[in-house]
Amino acid sequence: MSPFDVHAGVSGRVGFMPANGASDVKWIAPNRPVYLPPPRPGREILERSERTNALVVLILTFACTALAIFDLFLLASGS
Repeated sequence: MSPFDVHAGVSGRVGFMPANGASDVKWIAPNRPVYLPPPRPGREILERSERTNALVVLILTFACTALAIFDLFLLASGS
């Protein structure tokens, strides 16, 4: 048997399981809901999220302002 023998030791179709085994199908009862929406976050979580977003925007605003002033300084100094 050479290392390039594709059909060595293979009987049948490669990659397919035989259809005579037990299937693993699970049925959903018709009286149960199919999808339950996730629970709504509490008021404290929403306030913390808004506070975090505001802090990120504030930090980015100050960083961009500092970079703009630094850029103007470099432009004025002729570098």
